[in-house]
Amino acid sequence: MALLTVEELSVTYHGRDADVRAVDGVSFSVEPGEVVAVVGESGSGKSTLALALTRLLPSPPAQLSARHVRFEGMDLFTASEGQLQRLRGGRIAYVFQDPAGSLNPVLTIGEQLRETVERHTDRRGRDAETVALTWLERVGIPPAQRRLGAYPHEFSGGMQQRVMIAMAMASQPALLIADEPTSALDVTVQVQILRLLRDLQRRFGLSLLLISHDLLVVQRLAHRTVVLSRGAVVESGPTEQVLQRPAHPYTKSLLDARASMTWRAQEPPGDG
Repeated sequence: MALLTVEELSVTYHGRDADVRAVDGVSFSVEPGEVVAVVGESGSGKSTLALALTRLLPSPPAQLSARHVRFEGMDLFTASEGQLQRLRGGRIAYVFQDPAGSLNPVLTIGEQLRETVERHTDRRGRDAETVALTWLERVGIPPAQRRLGAYPHEFSGGMQQRVMIAMAMASQPALLIADEPTSALDVTVQVQILRLLRDLQRRFGLSLLLISHDLLVVQRLAHRTVVLSRGAVVESGPTEQVLQRPAHPYTKSLLDARASMTWRAQEPPGDG
């Protein structure tokens, strides 16, 4: 049985002059322990889709509809707000693109981690701090004990993203939704964060929904890939098949763009 099943999910923004269909009848599933990537260029509806799954989009202006969005047997589109609040950050956790914007600048890292643990688990006080410390160590932040008392601005962008991953994982989620988790980082740090996500996914049998425009990232992590264009699915299947034998012209254009970027990056500098 799939962990997450999405059937005909749509998101429409109602404007003063016109309506915009940001997500158009999207269907896909995520199995336990599986990594599924949703790819597409900027504006294709990827991030809107990620937020719509747990009804995080403000309504209005967004209007959400779906045949169903089921997670662990619960239909998220008919669930109460209380049920959704317990799921968000708990059984379903998010890691967003901008860690600096997601962390509270006036609270220490330890305070924010402990709050997450206490909100979504039965651990309290010293026990919650132990869990926080354990997860800082697991995501590779040394020395973890001393860094609990540090503030977000004392961490680099890559370390802030590691903290966000620790906060997401500390609630013991079944599904982690990672929305462009490396795009704000430099290339070297991107590789480190991707390796961390891959290792955590394998170690804990985590299901991962990866939102990305970067096909190289998708190739490294995803079992299956869903290609989104103008809010609609144009192609989906095993990642190797989608990336090596694309069936849709849009997918081919994404691959051609990636190949062109790679070639330019490897091209030696000119004389002038």
